[in-house]
Amino acid sequence: MFYELRDHPDDLPIRCGTLAEAKRRARIRVERFGFSVLIYEVSPFTGEKLLEEIG
Repeated sequence: MFYELRDHPDDLPIRCGTLAEAKRRARIRVERFGFSVLIYEVSPFTGEKLLEEIG
């Protein structure tokens, strides 16, 4: 299982190994660019699931 950051559901993802890393990188992107970032959990068995929106 891994996590992905996306600025929009159709954007190319930024892959992260842990949820903590994904949240940290999402906060940095929000501060830098000023728009919300979506965090998805990706599992080879269940697919992807939206976890939260940081913004």
